[in-house]
Amino acid sequence: MDHMLLLMMLLLCSSGLQAEGEHNSTGLQAEGEHNSTEPGVRLVGGESRCAGDLELEHEGEWRPVYYDSPWTLKAAGVACRDLDCGSAVSVGEREESSERSVWRIRPDCVQSGSALRECAASTSSSSFLNLTCSGKPIRDIVYDIMSSVSLL
Repeated sequence: MDHMLLLMMLLLCSSGLQAEGEHNSTGLQAEGEHNSTEPGVRLVGGESRCAGDLELEHEGEWRPVYYDSPWTLKAAGVACRDLDCGSAVSVGEREESSERSVWRIRPDCVQSGSALRECAASTSSSSFLNLTCSGKPIRDIVYDIMSSVSLL
């Protein structure tokens, strides 16, 4: 059985995967935790680290990103790649009852190759960008590997 553990560790190391950040019971990340390859970008409140409301830390402040139509799967895919979460599966809007400070990011700016924070402008809204990316949390990948190894 020790060789199975060694095999799993080698697979994880060679694939370049990193351990997922800790989450509290609601699925929200603790303040200051990042999953992103671009510092200051995260998805919160979703079922995995690759789903939820897009938040950006810019000018020292974490805020949700305003849902500024038309966010396409192509534009959302930029954020998913920045988060090391594969490609965009769905993009939509989540409404709250009251307005708060948000970052407005124009989809055309993101698609032009600019970093998310280079495209950010301060505004207020009750409409937030909600993304689901194709990536899986590390625990699901480990489970898939272990399941396939036990079948051998």
